[in-house]
Amino acid sequence: MSTDIPPPPDRRSELVQFILLARDRGATDEFISKLLRDYGWPSREVERAFFEVYEELVGRPLPTPRGTSGELARDAFFYLLAFVTLGIWIQALGEMAFIFVNHLIPDSLNRTYGDPSWQVAFALARLLVAYPVYLGLMRQINYDLAAHREKHFSGVRKWLTYLTLLIAAIIAISAVIAFLTSFLRGELTPRFLLKVLVVLVLDGGVLWYYFDWIRRKPAPKVLRLNQESLAHE
Repeated sequence: MSTDIPPPPDRRSELVQFILLARDRGATDEFISKLLRDYGWPSREVERAFFEVYEELVGRPLPTPRGTSGELARDAFFYLLAFVTLGIWIQALGEMAFIFVNHLIPDSLNRTYGDPSWQVAFALARLLVAYPVYLGLMRQINYDLAAHREKHFSGVRKWLTYLTLLIAAIIAISAVIAFLTSFLRGELTPRFLLKVLVVLVLDGGVLWYYFDWIRRKPAPKVLRLNQESLAHE
């Protein structure tokens, strides 16, 4: 009786065969990719399977991009600096809103605020410096995404964006916990409620924008055929 353990099936080969059969039946690559992801296949394995499919169709391996490491380092620099400046100007805007709330609804039990002019000046300085830098970086990032469609699937983009979303989600959850704690203890005041709303509005804006931004797909690329190619058809 043989005790040899059969080798595990080659999942990627099965995936390539499925894609080829589905394409032969008229299914589009977009439909096949969505179907496999919805069924539970990891996105990276689906992409690699399509790489093999097109290498087989073309008869040549995919060319290796030059300067890949340098491009990844450059992208990581832009993303990190963009998200850091995002945090700086969002925090500065929130601090200015808190100062306004303190002035609008002063605490009768605690009047040791002092002169808020320095806080306002420092927050405004951070806002005026960080916000234009953030806009410039995001403009460059979006330009790169439009020019290089493959960057939509970059691991640097996904990891750093979802890390930023994680931090924003933790801040939002903490604000809700603080609100419920004050409410349950009967210590909820209009002043505290306005501050919680400030945090949720700013934080919610970041979550809404970047959840939508990370899910954006590259625009379909239109291939232009010259007259000579059409004549051969």
